[in-house]
Amino acid sequence: MFFFQQVSPNQKIPFTTKLALVFWIILSLALLSFFAFSIFIIALMVGLVLFTTSLFQKKKRPGSIPNPPGDFQTRPYSPPRTIKDDNDIIDI
Repeated sequence: MFFFQQVSPNQKIPFTTKLALVFWIILSLALLSFFAFSIFIIALMVGLVLFTTSLFQKKKRPGSIPNPPGDFQTRPYSPPRTIKDDNDIIDI
């Protein structure tokens, strides 16, 4: 990039210097907007891919329990038959 000299207060900035400054400002804004837009497009595409993959996954019912292994059997909960003595509580 160009390096510009400091001008004294009564000296005017040349027209070519003004044009160069405007050119570099516009170029930097164009590059900034290009990269920002490309990152936005990439994020949009990743979101679209994740959304489509979630559509094609096998749906599970919200309250379903997965199938247990073949030899594992379940039984409903029943409270213990014997009531223990609560001797393990320390009274203060």
